Amino acid sequence: MKRLLAILSLIAFIWGPALRAEEIRSFDKEAYLKTAAVPIELRINMVDCIAMALKNNSEILIKRISPLIADANVRTEKGKFEPKFSFDFQNEFDVDNSDSPLFGPDPTKTRTGIFNFGYDEKFVTGTRLSVDFNNTRTSSNLNPLIQSVNPMYDSKATVTVVQPLLKGFGIIVNKADFLIARNNKKKSVQDLAKELISVLTEVKKGYYDFQYSQELYKVALASLKRAQDLYDINKERYGKGLASNVDILQSEAEVARLEQLLLAAENMMKLSEDNLKFITNLVDDPGLWNASIVLLDVLKYEKKEPDLIQAIMKAFVHRPDYEAAKLDLKNRDITVIYNRNGMLPTLDLTGSLGFNGLGNTYEKDLGHVGGGKYRDWMVGVSVKMPLFNDEEKGKYEKAKFEKQQALIAFKRLEQKMILEVRDAVRNIDIKYRMLEASQKSRKAEAENYDAQETRFRAGLVSTLDMRDYQERLARAEANLVKSEIDYNVALLELSKVQGTTLIEDNIKIE
Repeated sequence: MKRLLAILSLIAFIWGPALRAEEIRSFDKEAYLKTAAVPIELRINMVDCIAMALKNNSEILIKRISPLIADANVRTEKGKFEPKFSFDFQNEFDVDNSDSPLFGPDPTKTRTGIFNFGYDEKFVTGTRLSVDFNNTRTSSNLNPLIQSVNPMYDSKATVTVVQPLLKGFGIIVNKADFLIARNNKKKSVQDLAKELISVLTEVKKGYYDFQYSQELYKVALASLKRAQDLYDINKERYGKGLASNVDILQSEAEVARLEQLLLAAENMMKLSEDNLKFITNLVDDPGLWNASIVLLDVLKYEKKEPDLIQAIMKAFVHRPDYEAAKLDLKNRDITVIYNRNGMLPTLDLTGSLGFNGLGNTYEKDLGHVGGGKYRDWMVGVSVKMPLFNDEEKGKYEKAKFEKQQALIAFKRLEQKMILEVRDAVRNIDIKYRMLEASQKSRKAEAENYDAQETRFRAGLVSTLDMRDYQERLARAEANLVKSEIDYNVALLELSKVQGTTLIEDNIKIE
């Protein structure tokens, strides 16, 4: 239970904030050199390997950032429909010459104060709303005949609405970039899931590969022991005059050959161990990169008989690449609609209503505005139509063809998924039957070898024949190990093509 909690905590950690640049550890050569000659034993199971890979795998780290970028794009597109406020304030003082006493003294002095407030918003229908409230205060030393109200307050409140009727009209058209950005965010999550499934599958295969190499090493060790026993029996029989010098030489040669095979099996085992370290990113830890790995899981298998129909249905529900392809088709549809609308002429209906004010005090000025007695309005239509419109037509044609390509690719993906699932289900059945055959062969060869060894001690079987029996038994043992590994890998492949790896491992993308 403690191990499970630790693994879940580690998995939760990988979904935290993306690594900052200063958190990415640089390569410490000295730390690696210090631990190169230090014997360390690391006892791990498959769950540990999965957790280590999830924490440090570089491809996963890269994919983790993609949803964050996509989320930023969604916020950017959503912000286009947020209301915007504006505020202007100006204070101006002007001194000028006067060429006539009729207009005022020389020089004339004018002070102007401006305070404007604005509100603008675009709606998903394409409607643009603007509200402007402008205020001006003017005071001067001009002749009262010229400026009868001094100081003069002049305010105006205006509401303007512009509604596209053709080009730019419609919710999908105006939200196209936002909808595409939102779909791209979902796609980035599916891409992350696909990468996780791929990495987890490779980690498990690496674990099984290391198990396989260890079991082959055990087979090679058992074969060497049998050859040494045969050599001891020949020496004993030779001392009694029951065996020839040729029998001794044949036994010695077989022992030497199997010693070489044992060393080759040991080398293969070390290479598989290094590969597992690389996949799980143990090589990134100066304290563990050179550790000897001890696997805690015992090589075993569980018979499963997956139903083909159910397996195909699972693939169409859980495959991340299939979900990403469906999102891509949605984006193609949105792009086609947007570009089809772009070919329409611009026909905008514009309307505005304004309320005016004027007074020698701000209160009187606002009273006129609020009373609505002095107002103006405007209704108009704006039309714009390009002569040929080749640019917009080209964009529309391109969007249609790209959608056709995506539909063809989507259909091919569906066909590929069905074939992949069918092959995976069929492969599980074949690998299990091969496993059963390997078990029978291993049992028969072991019983035969025991019987032949008894006959050999009685002098009824030659040394050359015993070498052949030993080889057949070793081959049957190796085939059994390979069959068990192949069956487990076949189950992994089915989970991968179904897209259920994360579900089976209880890993969730938050």
